Amino acid sequence: MKWLTIEYIKTHSRIDYDCEDSLLELYGSDAENTILHLIRRTLANVKDMNGGEVPPELYHAALLLTDTSYEHRNPQTQTNLNNVDWNFDAIVAPFIRHTIETDIEAERDYLLDMLTETESDLDFDYGEITEPTEEQTAAYDAMKERMYGVQRQYGSILTPTDKICATLRTKVAGIKDECKTIFSEDNG
Repeated sequence: MKWLTIEYIKTHSRIDYDCEDSLLELYGSDAENTILHLIRRTLANVKDMNGGEVPPELYHAALLLTDTSYEHRNPQTQTNLNNVDWNFDAIVAPFIRHTIETDIEAERDYLLDMLTETESDLDFDYGEITEPTEEQTAAYDAMKERMYGVQRQYGSILTPTDKICATLRTKVAGIKDECKTIFSEDNG
């Protein structure tokens, strides 16, 4: 299980015996995976949203699903499909990622913002040099042109994809690393 524990499940469900621990672990793991699937997030993303911890609401939702699975082990029929507590939907609703595209666009925008910050750092470092050499000026101009090229290319994409963001992430990281070294040797 990712965040539930067998002790937590047993306390919630008021189970005092150990003979069904493996079954409870299975239900707990399934409940966690179901919640992550429903809200369209990874565990790391959920924790990032809440300061490194799984929010209490998702503990509650996972316990509801686990308890429902334990109490209703029989195959689902039309009459028992609604056995999950009605609160479940309300509990997980705030965590649901509604569109993947919105998150990809947000990542693209974040990376382009990071590129703008890198450009500001580069401008500052270049501005600190009292008498830049021709080589430093050429390096500065080349980096600025490279940054503008990336901003033009990726800023104009209306529907970015994960692959596009991964490529952009790599380009931004490379530019940031290169910018750190352009003047570091001469500014010491």
